[in-house]
Amino acid sequence: MGARYFGAAVKRREDPRFLRGEARYVDDVTLAGMLHAAFLRSPHAHARITKIRTEAARALSGVERVFTFADLERWMKPLPLFGAVPPGLAAAIRFEIRQARQFALCRDRARYVGEIVAVVVAESRARAEDALDLIEVEWEPLPPLVDMIDAAEPGRPLIHAEWGTNVAVGFTHAIGDPDAAFARADVVVSDTFRIQRYVGMPIEGRGVVAAWGRRDGTLTPWN
Repeated sequence: MGARYFGAAVKRREDPRFLRGEARYVDDVTLAGMLHAAFLRSPHAHARITKIRTEAARALSGVERVFTFADLERWMKPLPLFGAVPPGLAAAIRFEIRQARQFALCRDRARYVGEIVAVVVAESRARAEDALDLIEVEWEPLPPLVDMIDAAEPGRPLIHAEWGTNVAVGFTHAIGDPDAAFARADVVVSDTFRIQRYVGMPIEGRGVVAAWGRRDGTLTPWN
């Protein structure tokens, strides 16, 4: 019948190499002629870019390229979107879903702190990060939205004007007659629960090394 996994103490296969310091990370991948990328990110939650000056960064020794959205616009396509409602659930509940197009680089308006505005490619990570300090960005701050409930109120500044609202996902659902049940109840308790955000905490942060095969036209990534 094969191995049984349910209810069994399955021995983990990956632990020994981590415990012995033998694991391989993206930072351990070193290729001949490898270049490093560093990213300039928005310090604003909501702001319009009025001007970007990259001349000083481009002129820095060891810097190969500096890219903004305008430099790569002909290749820029929206990143894949996720979050589709499972068909079975969608058949029972009507969802209101809006998805925003997200590009790899900010076009002209940052909509969250950390959105990538420019990327520097240089001979070393340190030199790429030095070049970031030489990029000058002129910002026009726009009203930020930092509270989810407040952002859904009418008249609040819109993060995506084409939506006409700040609500990305919304639905209502009821089974039976809840109003009648509440009316008959001896006690009705109402409260608001705020739950902290959960995130994955990898040993190594996100990273990727990629090598272009000049002879066969293939791209090999380590990530």
